[in-house]
Amino acid sequence: MGLFSKSKKDKGSPLSELKKYDKKAISYVVKRQGGEETILGRQGAISVKDDEIIIVCNGSQALRVNTSGAVMATLMSGNGVDIKGTDSSGESVHAIAYYSNLRQ
Repeated sequence: MGLFSKSKKDKGSPLSELKKYDKKAISYVVKRQGGEETILGRQGAISVKDDEIIIVCNGSQALRVNTSGAVMATLMSGNGVDIKGTDSSGESVHAIAYYSNLRQ
């Protein structure tokens, strides 16, 4: 393989990396679609299971993403996480969950 050869497409974040976001308290979560952001919920938490990433806000499910092929990355500001993946219907999902002001 050369320096500039194309490598295999990334399969997403490993489960061990996704698990570090488990049980993080969030103040709100937004879904990005095109150039618009829609607030999905406020005051909740992130739950990472073996096959799903679930965000619950105010006692109801705000977002559910499959872990296979999902990518989660901390925002440069450190105050949230960027989530990209697919939902159960196969639709591509891009959301940002902003952490609550509590120390984590």
